[in-house]
Amino acid sequence: MQEPRRIAGAAAKDEDARLTPQRATRLLRLASVLFAVCVFAVSWWRWWTFAYTTFDLAFYVQSLWLALRGEWMVSLLNVPMLGNHAEPIVFLALPLFAIWSHPMLFVALQSAAIATLPLTAWRIARKLEIETNAAFLLALAAVLTPATGFVALHEFHPEALAAPLLLLLIEARITQRRLQFWLSFLALLACKENLALLLTGWCLVHGVIDRQRGRRWQIQWNVAPLAVAAAWFGLYAFLISPALNKGNVDYLELYSHLGRSPREIVQNFFHQPQVALQAMRNAVTHGNLVWALLVPFLALPLWKPRWLLLTTPVLIPHLLSWRVSEWSIEAHYGAPFIPLLWMGTAMAVASFRFQTRWACAVFTACLITQAAIGPVRGCVDDLFAARERLWERRAKAELLSMVPRDASVTAGLPYLSHLATRRELFSLHHVLKGLKTLSRKEYRVPLSDVVLVDYDDTATFNVPAGYYHPLMRYHPEIATNDVRILPSSDRLLHDYLRQGPWKVRAIDSVRLYVRGEDNAEFEFEPSPLPVAPGLELLGFEEVRGDQSIDFRFAWRFSGERDRFPWLILVARGNEREFVHRMGACAIAAADATAFEQWTAHFPPGQPLDQLRLSLLFYEHNVAAWQNALPPADRRYAFREIMLGPAAGQGGSPSR
Repeated sequence: MQEPRRIAGAAAKDEDARLTPQRATRLLRLASVLFAVCVFAVSWWRWWTFAYTTFDLAFYVQSLWLALRGEWMVSLLNVPMLGNHAEPIVFLALPLFAIWSHPMLFVALQSAAIATLPLTAWRIARKLEIETNAAFLLALAAVLTPATGFVALHEFHPEALAAPLLLLLIEARITQRRLQFWLSFLALLACKENLALLLTGWCLVHGVIDRQRGRRWQIQWNVAPLAVAAAWFGLYAFLISPALNKGNVDYLELYSHLGRSPREIVQNFFHQPQVALQAMRNAVTHGNLVWALLVPFLALPLWKPRWLLLTTPVLIPHLLSWRVSEWSIEAHYGAPFIPLLWMGTAMAVASFRFQTRWACAVFTACLITQAAIGPVRGCVDDLFAARERLWERRAKAELLSMVPRDASVTAGLPYLSHLATRRELFSLHHVLKGLKTLSRKEYRVPLSDVVLVDYDDTATFNVPAGYYHPLMRYHPEIATNDVRILPSSDRLLHDYLRQGPWKVRAIDSVRLYVRGEDNAEFEFEPSPLPVAPGLELLGFEEVRGDQSIDFRFAWRFSGERDRFPWLILVARGNEREFVHRMGACAIAAADATAFEQWTAHFPPGQPLDQLRLSLLFYEHNVAAWQNALPPADRRYAFREIMLGPAAGQGGSPSR
């Protein structure tokens, strides 16, 4: 009597362990919502704490804000939106942006779109007749693979929408839904110009695969889409882009190591193929775009090479580029590859005998790689650094609130999206670089009403990207032997700021320059103290408050300013060392004598009278390029001034 009950109980337990399609659908919907909410929450936190590091989001915000006012020239890159990339899909957000003109609207739409991946993947897997449990695990793998997380969290870029749209295109072809196919196809073309190449390759490959299907099928599913994709790419490449770009963003520069002109680059593929092969080898071995996309899927797309072949029109240009970010899944460039490689994985699993075991292995590999190289590690770091981020944000937000609503602004990359709803917005990295975007042509940013400089902003003062550089020689044109001198980034910033008088407010690492006369002068007893070549500290005041220290400096410069010493405050406690980077000393001063005021904040609970303070002067422009930044490395330090104990109205520097 007990044996039948035991058998019935075991059968019921097995039935509970096996997902029904209805339960799987509900769980996937829940997972999609959870994914979208988590991605949006993390993105908002990073944006709110000024952790965004590109100008992409600001560019699209300013583009739509101007479009609502009938204007098209986007000052941030000095091009209309279609002069940068072929991304008209962004204009679909205009009605919503008119209601809520906030930068995070774009991120919300992107998060929601990417969150549909598991739902579409589930429907495709079921059409491929994959077992329920296996289909469920594969659908989850579409968002668990590290590349998907990075794409979703990488601020905003229309190319990120290629992931859900390509999967919808694949589903439409499988189910033969022509309306869905064409809507997805046209939306993909509107995401970025390189996707037209991918879709052209898509049509050619499927044209060969479908060679037995007949003329009508070929025209509907391959020939007509091929004509549309090729026509759009030709129209944009030869008419729209040259007319709107006008050399302000030079993407050909990404391939300058392969040749000096488009014709020479193509010729070198046949005459010197080793150059291109070496470039791709370097990208594969030094970047993670290829292996970090394949490993989570256990390299199963290799079993279905059709889907690998479809990636080549976009993958090869990325691998040929010298820009490191194009070889990495940490940016948005992996978006078009995720659905194609997932499809190859799903078709491979569909052809295997033990589908659920293989799907479980893929799911496990995605979890492991997510923990090892995925964005979840950065999210955990954000959580542990939350208190410090909040403390740092206070000064930045305070200065940002002082920017007039109608003022023209030049600011560093993390601040651009916060300031993008205005007609004139410029990026500080253009000032520091001195050249147009991806170009060898000189660029002088128009002087704005407000300049915001954050000397702790490593995204703008970026050495690997070439934004922050020493004095150097360069060729203004690839095809010529003309050599010119480009001043150092510090000198370029000095030349930019010296054009006008400024009211300066300096808190921690951030300085706000507002056009107008400053009143920073103070009375002092001259006691000249040489601190660096061409720079003397004439007078100094230090006032310690409860949680901050106010400094006043009187400087004297001699001769032409070619070297620009930076200053950091090193505060040593019993258990911790605080480093406050004030930045370049009086970078805007053109006269022989200049005055500055600066406030350095410290975390709550840190008694200032227990800190041992010193002012360290160093040559940051050279130190940054040699990876020799103080206080840990002092090879390029000029002088350190020890400050005496608190004494009511200040301390005294010791020589």
